[in-house]
Amino acid sequence: MNPIIITQEKITEVAVRYKALLLLFAVFVLSPYFHTSLSAEKAAQIDMFSPQGGVKDVRQVSVRFSEQTVPFGDPRLAEPFDIKCPAKGKGRWLDGKNWVYDFEKHLPAGVICEFILKPDLKTLSGKQITGLKQFSFSTGGPAIKESVPYEGSEYIDEDQAFILMLDAEPSEESVLSNASCAIEGINERVGIRILKGGEREKILKVHRDVRYKDTPGLILQCRQKFPESAKVSLIWGKGIKSLSGVETTEDQTLHFKTRLPFTATFRCAKENPNAGCIPLLPMRLNFSAPVPVKYAEKIVLKGPDNKVYKPDKPYEENAEIIYSLSFAGPFPENTSFSIEVPGNMQDEAGRVPENREKFPLTVKTDAYPPLAKFSARFGIIELAGNAALPVTLRNLEPEVKSRMLKIDDSENGDEVNAKGYAGGVKARIHKAQKNIEEEIIEWMKKLASAEREASIFSNKDDRKEISIPKPEGSKAFEVIGIPLKDAGFYVVELESAILGASLLNKQKLMYVPAATLVTNLSAHFKWGRESSLVWVTTLDKAEPVKDASLSIRDCKGKEIWSGKTNEGGIAKIDFHLPSDQELPQCPVNVNYSESSNVLSGIGRGLFVFARNSDDITFVHSSWDNGIEPWRFNLPPASYQGPISAHTILDRTLLRAGETVNMKHLVRKRTMSGFSMLQDSELPKAILIQHSGSNQRYEFPLVWDSKDIAETTWEIPPDARLGNYEVTLLKKATENPRSRTDAGGTEEYSYADGWMSGSFRVEEFRAPLMRAVIQPVQDTLINASEADVDLSVAYLSGGGAGNAPVKLRSRYRIH
Repeated sequence: MNPIIITQEKITEVAVRYKALLLLFAVFVLSPYFHTSLSAEKAAQIDMFSPQGGVKDVRQVSVRFSEQTVPFGDPRLAEPFDIKCPAKGKGRWLDGKNWVYDFEKHLPAGVICEFILKPDLKTLSGKQITGLKQFSFSTGGPAIKESVPYEGSEYIDEDQAFILMLDAEPSEESVLSNASCAIEGINERVGIRILKGGEREKILKVHRDVRYKDTPGLILQCRQKFPESAKVSLIWGKGIKSLSGVETTEDQTLHFKTRLPFTATFRCAKENPNAGCIPLLPMRLNFSAPVPVKYAEKIVLKGPDNKVYKPDKPYEENAEIIYSLSFAGPFPENTSFSIEVPGNMQDEAGRVPENREKFPLTVKTDAYPPLAKFSARFGIIELAGNAALPVTLRNLEPEVKSRMLKIDDSENGDEVNAKGYAGGVKARIHKAQKNIEEEIIEWMKKLASAEREASIFSNKDDRKEISIPKPEGSKAFEVIGIPLKDAGFYVVELESAILGASLLNKQKLMYVPAATLVTNLSAHFKWGRESSLVWVTTLDKAEPVKDASLSIRDCKGKEIWSGKTNEGGIAKIDFHLPSDQELPQCPVNVNYSESSNVLSGIGRGLFVFARNSDDITFVHSSWDNGIEPWRFNLPPASYQGPISAHTILDRTLLRAGETVNMKHLVRKRTMSGFSMLQDSELPKAILIQHSGSNQRYEFPLVWDSKDIAETTWEIPPDARLGNYEVTLLKKATENPRSRTDAGGTEEYSYADGWMSGSFRVEEFRAPLMRAVIQPVQDTLINASEADVDLSVAYLSGGGAGNAPVKLRSRYRIH
């Protein structure tokens, strides 16, 4: 083993390393003390002065000092600045470090303000204020606040005058030198002129509603007329000065577009672009600019034998200008007409129509359009004698090809001979091959989605074709009744090649379907959460129907409940039927433009069928017109279900950094009142969400045996100001966003929980002083004077000596 030799150099090296370790220890362990010592020596200064530079609409100046500068609470504190500003205002200390200066009103443009720190101002600790001591700002040169016409208008005149409302009175010389117009198609800018005297008064008289006199302003006009339909820009250039000499530093540009040329355009409804006007509908003449009524009254429509059709009167009585004229029909079919306008017709600006040479304008009506129309896609017809399904026909084939299908439970079909109707209608009624109620549901879905280009029937449907003759001929406008002798559900379809050629503009067949329920029964249904009600009456006498067989099915035809009515025609269902959210949804591509409103909701909800002997009727849960809850002052179904949630807060107005205490209550509404929730139904978390930014905070909830939970939240000092909503979530978020991640866009819906309350976080000043009025205790009778003790004190303690006091009084005579 080798011996260890210790030399003087070794001892010196170890000592140096030991001193270095001690120094590192001092830096890391004792650094807070060094920091405190250094910060204590930091010089006092102004940390923030706002505003500075060029800024508009100034109402307040804010200053923050780095240290406590004044004893807060003393109303006799002096202002820290010497102020050079033409606008009046008043300063005040918000606290010991923050001072604000409030102007009496928003500063106009052209104002320069300078704030110079007083040389003798020191902090409470006696430090001299160092750093920048002189601050200034300017409200800039005059700017356009509002214009007439408004910026972006595409209807300005060719010689438009612009009324400009400004934020300061400008120097007219600088406006003439620096304002200009840019016109599409012209490379150089066009100068402007300022309208004065009679020209100015004439324009202001037309625009009486403009608040021109309440604000500084000018009326400008470009020195060159604008082309039609051209883009135009009014440039309020940099260098325009206020009367105080402050200039604008950048251009302000307003964009416009000149109006279209003045034209008169004819419009009428047509079956297709190549057809003539439909003679049943109005003809219109539209103007691209307003036309004085004195010209419009002379416009006429002339028909055969010089028959004159005058236009309808304007919608507004005593109107001076109009934008269109309408000639009401009906007109003779296949006839030529002529529209004549006065030769001197002008628009309001004095322009003649650009298409003046097209008048007198010749127009032509077409034949009356073909028509095959049922009252609706689906309806109910009372079974009384010879029931019939009406259909309106016009300009169709001599015999309209039709199909009919009846849904019933009969073993064999019946042949219907409709004697007494137009020409007689024969049809064979088919036998339903499956459950009638399920088949009705399927046909209702087919009706809702039926298109005019395809037949509603398939080759498998057992239907019979019928023929509907027209006694007055194919051109006649007639209402034909299709006889329906027996009760049942009927599906009818009309087929026409003429309709296809006219409305589809193709050589194709067009189909017009409809369905009707012929019955003497009427079913009514009220769908409740805990119980529901069905009642059945007759249509002819409105009498209750006893022992009617009932069944409730979903949109897929599955039976959910069945039963019978009692002696009053009522069946009460004392259990929970599936809610709309629990029921299946059937994909139905509803043809909203052509199907009935009653068919729009059958892709979900419940069907209720009622049968009595050979009669059948049904109702859908969406058919509630006339019996909606609001008609009887009853609350509608809640999006949040039967749960009521409420949060009790100790107060609803707080400041950032304070603590809000909340108590949460949750109950379920039942037929007998309120009940407790099952543990699995209780909310699992509370969400506190800022309304404007979606900043959110989420905490778990712990419920006691009375379904009460409590939450205490210390509002972060940097929390955003505004409204906070409290929501009790059904389940906790898997990865709740923290406060620092609050910029997300995640949203919560009614299905996520129940909103139970709200509160606001704001900045507000707490009172610093207290005034007390102590009247005498004795009753005063016929007294002319009385002694009253008055005192003013600081809330932090001590009386406010020599403080100014203003007394106000009020008395009442009994």
